[in-house]
Amino acid sequence: MSTRLGTLREFELPREYYHWLSKESVWGWLFLLPSLFALGLVSVYPLFRGIYLSFFEYDGIGDPEWVGLEHYARIVGWTEFWVVMRNTLVWAFAAVVIMALIGLGFATLLNREFYGRSIATTLLLLPWAIPFISIAFNWRLMYDYELGAINGLFRTVGLTDGIQWLASSRYALFSIMLAWVWRNFPFFMLTFLAGMKGIPGDLYEAARVDGSTRLDTFRHITLPFLQPVAVVMTLLMSLWTLNHFTLIYVMTGGGPGNSSMVLPVYIYRQAFHLQNMGLASAIAVVMLLVMLTYGLIYLRLYREDIGGK
Repeated sequence: MSTRLGTLREFELPREYYHWLSKESVWGWLFLLPSLFALGLVSVYPLFRGIYLSFFEYDGIGDPEWVGLEHYARIVGWTEFWVVMRNTLVWAFAAVVIMALIGLGFATLLNREFYGRSIATTLLLLPWAIPFISIAFNWRLMYDYELGAINGLFRTVGLTDGIQWLASSRYALFSIMLAWVWRNFPFFMLTFLAGMKGIPGDLYEAARVDGSTRLDTFRHITLPFLQPVAVVMTLLMSLWTLNHFTLIYVMTGGGPGNSSMVLPVYIYRQAFHLQNMGLASAIAVVMLLVMLTYGLIYLRLYREDIGGK
């Protein structure tokens, strides 16, 4: 016994851990506790609750009934689910690519000196400040077959009598994608512009002295410097797009049929319209795994690319 007590007395906490026991650190954690509790309540608990319910048949009212992996087996062989998954992937990645290209183009223009640049920047940033619900209703009105501005413009120039933008399975998802791109491309534009401002001007001067064209400097100076920023923005925007609910739900509700249905709206419909809480939870778990897999593969490829260079 005495030997054990002697060993405990001789034990000394490594110096790098001293700051955890300091008075400031203890008070810091105490102040963080309410926020950590709220975070656990609104984020961590629902996550584990959803995983738990995915193994049960539950309508939100009665007692959950254990079904094991039945919901997951149903998802694997469910044609409708894979149609929705395809829509989700097309919606997310096509929209992000378009936003990145438009944002990069406007950032390149705004990075030059010209009269009215500050006004142009302000106008281009305005879509980012508008709530999604307002954008959904305004774009739905613009797409209206009889009263919409887009069909009115097409009739004026004689291109067509009108297109059922949101009522056609051919155009519905694309139409919502345009509204989403219009709302979010300023995020790319502003971040790319900030990245361009951080590139040393000496590099461009040296490239011009060497006879490089604007395209050469853009390819070999601007793009490499923007790559780290672009990686983070693309990953974040991909995840935000995969998770987005409001525009699609308000503009089409996932219709017509399932032509514009994506996973967040599909999960909502299964849970709150059809009262299939267990199945909705299983689909949400699959969606979480897809997003985690995408994020990990994306970052792994980026690290390998950087390591190769």
